[in-house]
Amino acid sequence: MIIGVISDTHGDLRLVEECLNLMPGVELLLHAGDFYEDAERIGSGSGIKVVAVTGNCDYMVKGPSEEMLAVGSKRIYLTHGHIYRVKHDIALLVQRSKALGVDVTVFGHTHYPTVFRRDGVLFVNPGSPHSPRRSEASCAVLDVSRTGVKARLCTLPKTAS
Repeated sequence: MIIGVISDTHGDLRLVEECLNLMPGVELLLHAGDFYEDAERIGSGSGIKVVAVTGNCDYMVKGPSEEMLAVGSKRIYLTHGHIYRVKHDIALLVQRSKALGVDVTVFGHTHYPTVFRRDGVLFVNPGSPHSPRRSEASCAVLDVSRTGVKARLCTLPKTAS
């Protein structure tokens, strides 16, 4: 299954559309918070199933702060990351991921794209298409198969941002 991953869209649906253009064949979209309403709009406008969580900028919105998904035999944990203070240290998020026994953790909040493995868990932060920090505007794609999960970061064309 091809899964699109975005975060920190901050109301810029034009850039979200640019992200979707980089994700051909996406069957599911994960939105890791900050503008939960964007996820709702994407789902209704694109026909793609969207799973989203709230972030620190979603204080007036009701929605989950964490989601667990089963995709085939893989377990994916989705959170914005601010409740685990990911801007300062990843240790609390790693601890939570291990306690949940997940294969993949998707988070945002830092606006900085990264993919890494720690303690057997694949961590994916898609960055931000709207307001990247120390990087280009970005999103990510997960490819979940019977043999495992692969992640790749996608950079938006400079003309898009």
